Amino acid sequence: MSRTFTVLLWALALSMMVGLAGCGGGGDDELTTPGNRNEPLPEDLAPEVQVQVVDHLYRVAGLTDDILDNDPIFSIIGSASSSLDIAVTRINRQEVVDALLNEAQSGTQIRIVTEKAYYEAPNYRPFYAQLEDPDLNLGNISIHTDNDGLPRLMHARFIVIDHARVVTGSYNWETVNSEKTFGDVITILNTGVAAAFSNQFNQMFNEGNFGVHKRNDTQHSFVVGSGNGLLEVYFGPTDQPRELLMTEVNQSANVLMAIQQFKDTVTANSMLGWISNPNNQLFLMINNFGTEGDFAENAVYDAFLGLVEDPEISVGQLYLNGMMDPTGLFNGYNVMNHKLAFCDHGYSDQQPVVVFSTANYSDLGLTQNDEVMLIMRYPTLVSKYWRGLNLADSLPPDNVLAPGDIQEFDQLLAMWPYLPSGSATLFRSFPDVPCGIVFGQVDNFRPTVTINEDGDLVEIDIDLTFEVEGSLFFTGDAYGPVVPYAEGDLFEESDLANPDHRYMLVLPAGNVLLRTIVTSPDGTTTELFQPDEIEFEIGPGSVKNVTLKINQAGAGGTQAGIGSGGGGGGAA
Repeated sequence: MSRTFTVLLWALALSMMVGLAGCGGGGDDELTTPGNRNEPLPEDLAPEVQVQVVDHLYRVAGLTDDILDNDPIFSIIGSASSSLDIAVTRINRQEVVDALLNEAQSGTQIRIVTEKAYYEAPNYRPFYAQLEDPDLNLGNISIHTDNDGLPRLMHARFIVIDHARVVTGSYNWETVNSEKTFGDVITILNTGVAAAFSNQFNQMFNEGNFGVHKRNDTQHSFVVGSGNGLLEVYFGPTDQPRELLMTEVNQSANVLMAIQQFKDTVTANSMLGWISNPNNQLFLMINNFGTEGDFAENAVYDAFLGLVEDPEISVGQLYLNGMMDPTGLFNGYNVMNHKLAFCDHGYSDQQPVVVFSTANYSDLGLTQNDEVMLIMRYPTLVSKYWRGLNLADSLPPDNVLAPGDIQEFDQLLAMWPYLPSGSATLFRSFPDVPCGIVFGQVDNFRPTVTINEDGDLVEIDIDLTFEVEGSLFFTGDAYGPVVPYAEGDLFEESDLANPDHRYMLVLPAGNVLLRTIVTSPDGTTTELFQPDEIEFEIGPGSVKNVTLKINQAGAGGTQAGIGSGGGGGGAA
C-alpha cells in the first residue's frame, strides 16, 4: 500500500486513561461466574441479544453461500405494535420513509430525534417533509431536532420498539447509500435496557437536552443470558466514551479494532503508548485514509504506519489494515462503518469484552456528540462478534474464547491485507491481496485407511494437503497453484481432536480452484489417490462451506472401511 502523503510522526503518550464511569444497579438476572473459559460455548446462551452483520456485496449470512442482500431494518420497523422512538442522524432513503409512513398509517406512534443540520438541508428536506405531512402520517409521526447544528452532531442511532426492545448498530440503514456500507444491527430484548434508551430519548425529545446538557441518570449494567453475560449501556458525551474505551484497552494484551474514522489524537496517542509495550498485540483496521480520509485521519494512519515501517522502534505486534485497494473499487462500493474494539482483558480478569459505539474515533464523536456505547462482557456476548478463529496464533494458545463459528472479526481479519510491524510475523499466506475463508470437511478421510490393492485389503497411513489456484478478485490476475493458509492442525491423529475431519482455509478472494491432495505421512505425494477439486467464487471476507473427498486411483479401485463418501462442494 503506497502512501502519497506526508508521514506525520507523533509523540507517544506516556500515561493512559484509566477512569471508568460508575455503573448502575443490577439487571433482570443475578450474574453468575462464567464457566471454564476454554470450554466450548453452547449455541447461544444469551438469545435476547442478537447481532446481525449487513453487507450487501461481499460477505454471506449464516455461514452459507447465500449472498446477504436482505435488510433487517424493514422487518424491525414493521414489528412495532404501538410505538417507535427513533434517534437517527439523517434520513434520505425513500424505502425507510415509506416503511415509517406505513407503520404510522397502521396506528403506530412514531417519534424521531434527528440532527438539525441534516433536517434543514435542502437535499434532506423532501424526506422529512413526507414524514411530517399529516395527510401521510395521519398525525402519528413527530420529529424534533437537536439545538446546535454542525459541527456537534446528534449522531446516536437507535430504535426503541414498544418500550421493550432496542435496536442499535453501525449499519447506515437510513441513508440512500446504505447498500454501499456494511455494519452491524444489534437487537436487545430487555425491558431494563429499553428503559435506559427511553430515558436518553426522552431527554432529547421531551426536554430538548442534547450533548453535555443531558443528565447521567440511567442504569448502565444489565445481566443477560440467565446470568452468563453482562451488557453495559452508555451514552455520549455524558458517560465519557473515550475514557470507557481506553479503560478496556489498558486491561488487555490483545486488541482488535475495526474503525471507519480514526482521527482523535488523544485516543490515537493512548493507543500508540499502549502498543509500545512489547507484550501487546494490536490488529487495527481503518476504513478512512488516503483519498478517503481527511488530514487528521491520514495523520493517525501514518502514525501507526510509522511503527510498522521503522524497525528501530520497539513496539509489540502491530498489524495495520487500511481497507482500500489500489483501484479504489473496495471503498467505492463498500465502506466499513464499524466502530468496534475487541479487548481480551489479558492483564485483569481474563474475560473478553467487545466495545461497540455509534461514535467515530474523533474528538467530536468521543467528547461532544450524542452517541451510544455498548460494552459486552464475557464469551457469551463476545461470541456474537467473534468466537476465536485463531489465525496463525493471532492470539495466545490459552485465549479466552473457545473455538466456534466464524464471526465478524474473523471475516474482517481476512478481508484485506495487513502490514505487520517488525516484531510481528505475517499471520496468513497471501499478504498482498484480499482473502476469503473456506471451511468444510473431507469425506472419506481417516489417518489410517484400508484400500483394495490388487485384490488385497491393505492398511496404510495417509495425510492430506491443499492446493489452490485461480484469479484475483479485483485485478483478475492469475495465481498458483500454491498452498493456502490452513487454520490449526487440521487432521490430527485423533478422532477426538477433529472427529469430522473438518478444515478451515484462508485463500485469495476471486475465482478459486481448490484441490485436496493425499500424501504419505512424510508429505510425499502418493499415486494411490486422485486429487479432488472444486471451483467457486469467493469475495473479500466471504465465508463458504465446501465439502471435498478423497478417491483411490486406478480403474475399478475402491476404498474399504472408510465410509461411502460424500464429495462435491455445497453450502452449509
